[in-house]
Amino acid sequence: MASLKKQSKRLLNDIQDSANHLARLTSDLTLLADTHELALSLKTNIEALNQQLAGLKKAEFNATLAESEILEILDELIDSDPISTLEQRLFAVHADQESDEVGEFFQQLLDKIEKLYSPLLSSIQQLTAMQDKL
Repeated sequence: MASLKKQSKRLLNDIQDSANHLARLTSDLTLLADTHELALSLKTNIEALNQQLAGLKKAEFNATLAESEILEILDELIDSDPISTLEQRLFAVHADQESDEVGEFFQQLLDKIEKLYSPLLSSIQQLTAMQDKL
C-alpha cells in the first residue's frame, strides 16, 4: 500500500490535472465564467499547497498537509455544488431559446464538464478524507 505522502501527492496531481482541463474547456466562454473561475482558483490553491509541501520529509509533509487551510477551501468546494448551479444557468438560458439544438449543445457541454468535474471532486473528497489519517 502506498504511503499517505504518495497517495496525497497523487491526489494533488489528479486535482491539478482536472482543474487544468476544466480551465481550458471553460476559457473565454461567458456563460461558463463561474466554472472557469472555480478551475483557476483550484489551480492556484493546489499550486500554493504543492509549494508549501515541496521538499518536506514524510512526517513534516503529512503535518503540513493536515493543517493546511487549502484543505478547508477544497472541502467547501465539495459542499457548494457548482455543477448544479451551472446546469440551472444553462437551462434557464435555453428556456429563452426556441431551438432544440441549443438545448442539445448545452447538454453536451454540461456532460463534458461533468466528466471533468467528477474525477476532480472524487480526488478532492479522497484528499480531504485523508486529513484524519495524517
